[in-house]
Amino acid sequence: MHIVTNAKQLTDCLEIVEKVLPVRSTLPVISNILFEVNQDCLTFSATNLEMFIKVKMDYQGNETGKILLPPKIVDIMRYFPTDEVDIEINWDNYRLGISGGTAQFHLYGSDHEDYPTSFESQSDQQPGFSIEQVKFKKALKSVAFAASNEETRPAFNGILLSFKENRFSLTASDTYRLAINDARDDKWSFDEKKALVPARSLRELLRILSDNNDPVTLINQDNILAFKFDRIYFASRLLEEKYPDVSGVIPGEYKTRIIIDRKQLEDTISRSALLAEGKNQAVNIIVKEGHLEVRVSGQQGSMEEIIPVEQEGEDLDLFVNTRFVLDILKILEDNKITIDFHGEGGPLIFRLVDDQSYLYLVLPIKKIN
Repeated sequence: MHIVTNAKQLTDCLEIVEKVLPVRSTLPVISNILFEVNQDCLTFSATNLEMFIKVKMDYQGNETGKILLPPKIVDIMRYFPTDEVDIEINWDNYRLGISGGTAQFHLYGSDHEDYPTSFESQSDQQPGFSIEQVKFKKALKSVAFAASNEETRPAFNGILLSFKENRFSLTASDTYRLAINDARDDKWSFDEKKALVPARSLRELLRILSDNNDPVTLINQDNILAFKFDRIYFASRLLEEKYPDVSGVIPGEYKTRIIIDRKQLEDTISRSALLAEGKNQAVNIIVKEGHLEVRVSGQQGSMEEIIPVEQEGEDLDLFVNTRFVLDILKILEDNKITIDFHGEGGPLIFRLVDDQSYLYLVLPIKKIN
């Protein structure tokens, strides 16, 4: 079989599916990329048994076939010298010839027979819910960072997607902080359903979603949640753990509320983080008389900075983890944000000034004596 096609488009497809190839696996077959040749497209698939990605690329040809490509082909194409690539496949020994310009490579592929395809068979043909990619990507980005990376509490390694009536929400927490994005639209109509998706799966999805208004379709069936967009099919197995009800940790009335310039606060906290020490990277925040003061003192030195704010309620004095605060300030795009405080031992809640659909809750650090 002879295939002549665009090298950059081929490379782009390979780099997308490469993201889910396992670093190591007890099942050697999934260390490869499944390559399918059809008369109207080339298809590339990869899985680590938790995630699955398939990417299609336009192609016109007369032959069809399947072969497993070794992962080394990604690097070869990444440094390919010409705009066009010529691939010759020998089906008898799965030998590939890859040539362009003065470069010529030979690789050995393998039989596709034992490659797992269960992801698609479970969810590819099911009805789904569509939303603009840019909206879903923004919502997902606003919570994904808050999920836990520790394996001791598996439920918190996931991001909870909840569907009910005319809204869907995303929830993530590592028990020290909590992010919730609650999207509503009167045009939506959902059966009540929940899906706990591994955070690492959705972080990979974030890397390949586009910033455009083209739709991404979510398809939920049994233990799979799939996403279809552009010419990409991405699926993830769901976690079986029960996600705890986090509504009880969100307090009602605030004791102190400030409205502050987000970028100014980000810059100030970034400067204070330069001198913050210890595991918690703690800095002192003081709200008093219409100002927010940030203080930090350690073995390497000290720093103080004051920012004007719009203040409601009582003054306060507490410590926060600089990383937890910077994580949200770097993601939000609004010029002004609201921070609600619930006493010196209560949580801080970050919100957008004109949008109550999103909140980020972070616990303060026990006061340092």
